[in-house]
Amino acid sequence: MRQLGNEEKAALLLASPDDDANELSQSSTTTSNQINNPIVSKRPKTYQRGRTSTNSSTHPILFFILILCAFILGCLTGVAILLYRMSQDAESSSATLYNSPSLTEIDLTIQTKVFQSLKKTNFLNLNRSIESESDAANKLELNWKSLSSIFNRVNKLSYDLTLSKYAPSVQWSGIQLLDRKNDQEIEKFNVLTTNDYLSFSSLIKSGKVMASYIYYANYGRQEDFAYLINKNQINFENNNHAIVFMRRKLTIISQTKQIHQAIHYGFAGLVLFDDDDSSNDDQTNQNMTITNDRHSFSEEWGRLSTEKQRENFLDGISNDDDQQISVLILSYSDVDKIFSFDSNPWLPCPSQWHNKPSSLKLGGELRKTKLHLTTFMEEVPVHLPLVLGYIRGIIDVDHFIMIGYQLGRKQQEKVIDEIIHAYGSEIKNGWRPRRSILFCAWSGLSYDRYTIRRWISDNYRLIDRNLIAYIDLGNGIIGNSTLNLHGSPLLQRIAQRAADVVVSPLIHNHTCHHRRKPTIESHSHVHRRRRHEEHENHVETNEHKEQTECEPHKLFDEWMRASNNRIGSNKTSSIIQMIDIDSAAALFLLEHGIPSLLIEMTDEQALTKDTFYLQNSPPVFSHEIEPDVIVAYAQFVSEIIRQLVDEPLIPFDLTNYADSIDMQTIDYLAHYDRAYQALGSHLGDSNEMTKIISQLTKVMRQIQSNIDQIPKNNYFSFQIFNEKLIEFERLFINDDQLRRTNTADNTYKHVLIGPAFGLTNTAVPFPLLSNLLFGIPTDPQTQLCDASQLYWSRLKQHFRLITRTLNGFDGLLSNF
Repeated sequence: MRQLGNEEKAALLLASPDDDANELSQSSTTTSNQINNPIVSKRPKTYQRGRTSTNSSTHPILFFILILCAFILGCLTGVAILLYRMSQDAESSSATLYNSPSLTEIDLTIQTKVFQSLKKTNFLNLNRSIESESDAANKLELNWKSLSSIFNRVNKLSYDLTLSKYAPSVQWSGIQLLDRKNDQEIEKFNVLTTNDYLSFSSLIKSGKVMASYIYYANYGRQEDFAYLINKNQINFENNNHAIVFMRRKLTIISQTKQIHQAIHYGFAGLVLFDDDDSSNDDQTNQNMTITNDRHSFSEEWGRLSTEKQRENFLDGISNDDDQQISVLILSYSDVDKIFSFDSNPWLPCPSQWHNKPSSLKLGGELRKTKLHLTTFMEEVPVHLPLVLGYIRGIIDVDHFIMIGYQLGRKQQEKVIDEIIHAYGSEIKNGWRPRRSILFCAWSGLSYDRYTIRRWISDNYRLIDRNLIAYIDLGNGIIGNSTLNLHGSPLLQRIAQRAADVVVSPLIHNHTCHHRRKPTIESHSHVHRRRRHEEHENHVETNEHKEQTECEPHKLFDEWMRASNNRIGSNKTSSIIQMIDIDSAAALFLLEHGIPSLLIEMTDEQALTKDTFYLQNSPPVFSHEIEPDVIVAYAQFVSEIIRQLVDEPLIPFDLTNYADSIDMQTIDYLAHYDRAYQALGSHLGDSNEMTKIISQLTKVMRQIQSNIDQIPKNNYFSFQIFNEKLIEFERLFINDDQLRRTNTADNTYKHVLIGPAFGLTNTAVPFPLLSNLLFGIPTDPQTQLCDASQLYWSRLKQHFRLITRTLNGFDGLLSNF
């Protein structure tokens, strides 16, 4: 009898009971139908052989039941084991997610690879030319879109704006110099040919002005007017018959701001002009300084005649929004003739305004002549573009940082492009930033940074929720030696780390030097002058090696050298100085509380004797910028970006912030000691302010201490801390109850740092009190004392609100 093969046995074992029953029924039917046919009978199945045996009929049923029960029990056991293992896997995967080395460890090789890709040859033959912003936007959009492997999205936006422009030549615009006695024309000065749009059409008007007074106000900043009014006792008379002359230099003050200033002081006309070519040499620019005069609060208070004006002054409400002025642009030679025609005993300009003698004087009443200013303006619609390039992060996708620069600036554009390509190469090799990056090229900066303000206004919710920090490249590289950083003290640690890993581009006479140890430790992988003290018998050898081992100067060393050499500074200051309010970074920091940093490379600059008043020096091109300098600058910017987007815990520095506030408070109280004594009965003892600030900074240091104790593998806690750190700077933004703290510019809302009244390009600590205390006389007026009491009560209220918020912040962090 033929035995069953292996395949047949397997088929029987895998067959279902239904298949067996069907086969059995089919076999019985076939037998009955074919009973009369002489065929060879098939081999009966094994389970059919025992049908005639009644004794063993119950055994298959019992056996089947036992097998079925065992099968069901096994299935239940398997399901239970499977569910248990799934729960264990879920817990382990969750723990792995938050404790994974890929989430908590930093791949520092990216730093080295990016540095190596930024080569000197990438920056050869780089000019400083500025091309059309529209053309630059189109080229940049095409360039970034070609990098589809790097950018997740590239957008070009455009904002419509109506600006003013001089009407065609058939409508003459200019100045007629007339003889005062007979009104005969002495000379005519045509408007300077220019294709530039002047400013917003709401500020400039067509009109005619018959002027009997002219004044020269340098660049027209608040401190320039303070010099005229306070130091020289010049009272602007009959301003509706007066014209003010100002020099143009966009790196110092925007043209729009100059127009605002002329309107604020009530002039009927404004004349703008450029310096003569001979005054633009390098030596002139190097020796040029600026004045730090300010309008005192009491003087400004006394100048306001009505109670309504004083109330608006306290609340920071401007009355200049609905006023217009006639504006002309003339050549320097024309302005020089106008001032030299009328031989009046006017006061000469201060030496700070010009490096060499000038015929321009402070001005006053015209005795022999008068000016007839005529302007014909027309409105011109323009489109101001901006280009955005987005690189998506992989872990904390929603949060992002921004890097912004001015469209058409080839130097900054080249730096950004090289950084993008360097990051792109690493992205192709598998590196992904934890957080997202948004590169922004702005236009319209000369028009009061119009595109930035519009973009912020349109995206304020996104900024408030998701923006970590803003990096502004400003004027880029305008010198060969020193980093010039202005911004939030929160970024101190980040900037110092970056400066301490980038090699200085300068060539020194000596190759070895003893570095002063930074107060903030660099990354753990940067070990310099390592000591090997494993064996006592090698101590002398190691000491000799340490003495002879050399290391190059870093950008941080250059900063230390420049800081020690500054005028009036006997100690090293922080690498990040007070915010420069004439920058895009100031809009993000002082209006929205976004930690921001302005990054420039300059020649060595000095602080003024007033340690917390920082000057905004004009760009100095003393010699050609070397490619090595641009490389170092690009490396520094790339390292700032890397730390912000790639480190699990955002490396903000609350301790340095607290130290900065404490130091500023000491300098501040020393500077205003006499003013505090004069208003002591209204402001209270200065110790009261010291106590409030001390409580504030104590909480900051405690928060930083809690942050430093976070386990390095607890990424879940990192995320919570990051969320809170992002909100930290915004605690210092005024709420609606405090109104506005700055009377000079009502757009800035930061309570601890900001522009004080009368200082256009500088930021001071505690601007509200600074406005009040500067120049307080020994016996202040009663009305002034009432105002001081109101100011101080508002400031104390907000300090306490901030301290209470930080205490809650610290309490939340201490739970971890």
